[in-house]
Amino acid sequence: MEKACKNCNHQFEITDEDLAFYDRVSSLFSDKKYNIPSPTLCPDCRQQRRLSFRNERNLYRRKSDLGGKEVVTMYSPESKYLVYDQNEWWGESFDPLKYGKDFSFDKPFFEQFQELMMAVPRISLINKEPENSEYCNFAFRNKDSYLLFTAGENDGCSYSNRILKSRDTLDSSNITNCELCYSAVDSENSYNCAFVKNCSNCSDCILGQNLRGCKNCFASFGLANKQYCIGNIQYEKEEYERRVKPFLENLPKSKEDYFKWLNKIPRRYMEATNAENCTGDNIYNSKNAKECYEVKELQDCKFVSNATSLKDCYDINNDDNSELVYECIGSEKNYMHTFNDICWFNSEISYCSLCFNSKNCFGCVGLKKNQYCILNKQYTKEQYEELVPKIIEHMIKNMEWGEFFPMNISPFSYNESMAQDYFPLSKENVTSMGLKWREDKEETPKTGYKLPDFAKDAKDDICKQILVCEASGKAYKIVPSELNFYKKTNLPLPKKCPNQRHKERMALRNPRKLYDRKCDKCGTEITTTYNPKQTETVYCEKCYLDTVS
Repeated sequence: MEKACKNCNHQFEITDEDLAFYDRVSSLFSDKKYNIPSPTLCPDCRQQRRLSFRNERNLYRRKSDLGGKEVVTMYSPESKYLVYDQNEWWGESFDPLKYGKDFSFDKPFFEQFQELMMAVPRISLINKEPENSEYCNFAFRNKDSYLLFTAGENDGCSYSNRILKSRDTLDSSNITNCELCYSAVDSENSYNCAFVKNCSNCSDCILGQNLRGCKNCFASFGLANKQYCIGNIQYEKEEYERRVKPFLENLPKSKEDYFKWLNKIPRRYMEATNAENCTGDNIYNSKNAKECYEVKELQDCKFVSNATSLKDCYDINNDDNSELVYECIGSEKNYMHTFNDICWFNSEISYCSLCFNSKNCFGCVGLKKNQYCILNKQYTKEQYEELVPKIIEHMIKNMEWGEFFPMNISPFSYNESMAQDYFPLSKENVTSMGLKWREDKEETPKTGYKLPDFAKDAKDDICKQILVCEASGKAYKIVPSELNFYKKTNLPLPKKCPNQRHKERMALRNPRKLYDRKCDKCGTEITTTYNPKQTETVYCEKCYLDTVS
């Protein structure tokens, strides 16, 4: 079935398999099923809407609205939402049920839900059990780390997102079990590597893509179990060390030449390992994962990004360890979970935000271990099961049922959210859509400080200096732990701010969009993230393996 997106007007397909999924996650009350309708927005517009509710990387300092102490938070000082320190929010003094309200059938559901969001205090950020790692968000058990986002069990890491169980690593994205790595993307189990992408079990490699089990390789691509290679050419150890030295001494120029060289090399149509019947990119150990990106251990999922260990899930961003979930973002360990934002360890809840360890709740905010609640008001099981169907029927009349929260009730400005990362808009476009835009009040600093190329040449006062990003003009600093990392690895000092470096790392990936085209070698039909209008040579799996092996 073809439909036109009501937002962008592009055509998109809804399959019988999709309809069967919507049926499985639909609500059942008194033997009557309240079917979730097929989407009115295309997959891209649905993802944009969800991402507008996630501010992952913008942190501020403001005072808690309960105790008055200054806290690190994802909510700006200008935000009208009430914000509590994490300990206050989880403490007994905050009871979310005291904000409970009766449902009114005279007003749309989303209007009432927004009123509840404005009333219920929000947790400053999600940063559990940190040790000297105050400036992290959606984080768990990080030690001596700084500006980590969606990160867990790391030690001495900074400026990275979706990073797990790593040590002494900077400026990286979607990595696991790495140590002493810099600017590593979609990689795992590697040591002392820099500027690598889709690499695993490597050590002492700089400038590499699609390397497996390699050591001491420079500016190489598609190698397995190789050592002492430069530009995929094998050398003896002494010759390698002699030849690689001038490249390392002028690493910025070497990077530029390396990426020009990469553009001439055939590309694999999809980055995937052990992926059966999957489409998308960066898919690992998954089966029947369609149009999915940066995911692991998925089964029977569709339109999912940045997720691990999901089964029977559609339209998900930043979720892990869940089953039967639809149109959610920022969730963890949920079952039968629909239209929710930052909800963990729940079952059978819908249209909720910041709810934890709860079940059988509808339209709630900030719940902790609750059941049978509607708009934060407590009901009996019988009352709940009688009222929720009536609310659903009310939402159906108002064309709200089956839709995720509208972007105009997001607690964040559009340009604070991850929507701006993947669907960038100008201020004029954002405000014309009736959405919030946060003005950047930071002035471009004036400095005459000249940053040396390498840490060994840095003066003692470098960590006290305000530096200016050569790309964006934004101010940034080099903190002591970061300086020590550059001294240890002998990598160049960064002349761009962390946000610009993040932006450039993300640009190394193809956009989350699929195209039908033919293998440039054998002509086999492939589905890939490489746009046919681009200049890259793209091979199917067989032709790629024949080329690089």
